[in-house]
Amino acid sequence: MPYKLTVSIQDANIVARIKEYARARGISVSFMIDNYFRNIVKASEIKEDKNSSLPKELNELIGSLETDDKLLKGSYKELRDEMYEDRAKKYL
Repeated sequence: MPYKLTVSIQDANIVARIKEYARARGISVSFMIDNYFRNIVKASEIKEDKNSSLPKELNELIGSLETDDKLLKGSYKELRDEMYEDRAKKYL
């Protein structure tokens, strides 16, 4: 169920640029805002999780990328080994 949220932006030029950005990508401003806040919350939850074993640089990017649970829960070494195992099977 959608919920309404009022957002105030003081600069009319920014509002116009936001709308153009969304229009050019075929998405709504509401979708952009929803996605932005989902990513902020996701990034916050990941930073709170002290068991995350991804390198710091990758953890900082997670909030801006859409990922599946496998990437978030697996250790860096496990994910790397799995990736290279699949590549080895393909070429050997």
